[in-house]
Amino acid sequence: MKKILLIILIGISNLTFAQIGTNLSGKIVDEKLNCLFGVKITNLNSGAESISDQNGRYEIIATENDTLEFQMIGQTTDKIKIEKPTQTLNLIMMDKDVNCLGAVWTDKQYRKAYRGIEKRLKKLYKAAEKQNVWKNSSCQHRL
Repeated sequence: MKKILLIILIGISNLTFAQIGTNLSGKIVDEKLNCLFGVKITNLNSGAESISDQNGRYEIIATENDTLEFQMIGQTTDKIKIEKPTQTLNLIMMDKDVNCLGAVWTDKQYRKAYRGIEKRLKKLYKAAEKQNVWKNSSCQHRL
């Protein structure tokens, strides 16, 4: 009887621990690698919300399989599913006029535009790493 009770208690404590989540933080910049102040970050699973500060930095609690939504007027809304919670999630947001994937296109046109945007983002992330954007505490601001 004591063994069964012990197993149940261990199981409950593991479930509780698994749902605590990770304090996820990061930095958000635009295509010019300027900090974005006032980006609303929402955990769509838990309802937790956060806003990026003047240096583009944010913090929010997230667990595995949560989806985070990043919103700012004039920028394309990004939704990112957290596969494995890490401590850092940095993001480059694109201007809405650059990302016109909402237009009515054929599948072929859509795939071509999407590949172009993915290619552009890949170059931007490389440039951000090279310029040490993620680690710099200061950067240019865009309101």
